[in-house]
Amino acid sequence: MSYRTIHEVINNHVLLNTSVNKNLVTDDAYHKHLNRLRNWLSAEYASELSRTIGDETAKDRVKSLIRLYTHNNSLSVANESYELLIDKFYDDLAGFAFINKYLFDENVEEINGNSWNDIEVVYADKWHKIDEAFSSPQHAADIVKKMMRVGGVTLDEKKPVGDSYISTGVRVSAMIPPIIDSSIGAVFSLRKQKSRVFSMGELTATQTCTEEEFNFLKICLNHGVSVGIAGATSSGKTTDIISLLSAVDNDKRIYVIEDTRETFITRSNSNGKVENRVVYTKTRPNLHQERNISAADLLRAAMRYHPDIIVPAEMRDEVAMVAVEAGRTGHTILAGLHANNAVEAYDRILTMCLMSGTRLSEGLLMRLIMSAFPIMVFKAQLPDKTRKVMQIYEALRFDPVNNTLVGNILFQYVIEGRKLCQDKTRIKEMLGYHKQVSKISKRLANRLMANGCEINLIKEYAPRDWYPGEEGFYL
Repeated sequence: MSYRTIHEVINNHVLLNTSVNKNLVTDDAYHKHLNRLRNWLSAEYASELSRTIGDETAKDRVKSLIRLYTHNNSLSVANESYELLIDKFYDDLAGFAFINKYLFDENVEEINGNSWNDIEVVYADKWHKIDEAFSSPQHAADIVKKMMRVGGVTLDEKKPVGDSYISTGVRVSAMIPPIIDSSIGAVFSLRKQKSRVFSMGELTATQTCTEEEFNFLKICLNHGVSVGIAGATSSGKTTDIISLLSAVDNDKRIYVIEDTRETFITRSNSNGKVENRVVYTKTRPNLHQERNISAADLLRAAMRYHPDIIVPAEMRDEVAMVAVEAGRTGHTILAGLHANNAVEAYDRILTMCLMSGTRLSEGLLMRLIMSAFPIMVFKAQLPDKTRKVMQIYEALRFDPVNNTLVGNILFQYVIEGRKLCQDKTRIKEMLGYHKQVSKISKRLANRLMANGCEINLIKEYAPRDWYPGEEGFYL
């Protein structure tokens, strides 16, 4: 139905007599009217409902229709304004109920639902349980299913668990019965990625890393050395990826692969002209295999676009094997992955490569991984909620006798202690400092030099006895 037709409906039906006695809406009555509204809008204005996410004009039109229904039924709520009732109807019908309020709060980092009536909101430095809840387990399941559908994922009894996205920079993971009890309704986690770029100065001011660490990683990416960034969920991997990509040279062609748009690194001049070279791509999950576009598909496609840096923002499953092959064929890779420390990150990549069905031996595969990712960063969120670059590690070789990785920790964050809050139970601050532990290998120094890095920059990180052209040079 067109915008004009909708307003004709409203103008023809709205009662202009504002002195009509209002019917106070109790909880039971609210849900009765909510169901009536849902049935009416779904039958007559389904297309409008489907466009409400991301379309402000559609939102306005649907709210006008809700206002029409509310007015014609003379509805009101005790101690609340008429418009608050309209907003509540709208959030339940087209939005995500009370979740909307926190979803669009820029200070909120996560929204976690443990049950239909147990919701947590997480900020950068604290978390708390909110008073709001869904009206029932079924209400929670319905809203969660709606969240998942935005990203093209359907949750049902056949597939009761999944990952999706709601909008740019907002990821959602959810579970519904039968893998959880029906009395719980739904379990979900909404994670928001901040769209702004943190500069090196901001990262160093918060002691996330040092200037030397940041510049070293930037030098690697600018000169053909791939970097992995490992850590747990909410450790700040994506933030670091964005900051590093925003700092690399403008002439580097960057190809980004994500499930939902979280990387915002386009730079424009005062005239609005884009200065750097970025290709953004997104996966498309689909129940029909022939329509599914995976991260591995996009990574294979990247080779045709002549990228200098390929960014599989989250490396998992078969993507790891494709990334290793790309890293060994002259492409620079910057990838995030889940691991508990820098060394274990290599084992994690090995496991993911083995899951792809490769028949290579583990020893050979590990050597290929080390060649593809010479540098591994480990990032962590400490108990005081601060995020730190805990290690920057260089992989040197694989010892087949002991089946172990051999390498050097180049930089490390050293924890010295902690400060407690006045209640003596909670941690107020973790005490520590960043330090350089060792120099890069001569092999890595030669690789940087062969890829055009300025010799004086290399000398800041290389052993004192390294010199350009030293015997043993190879890429």
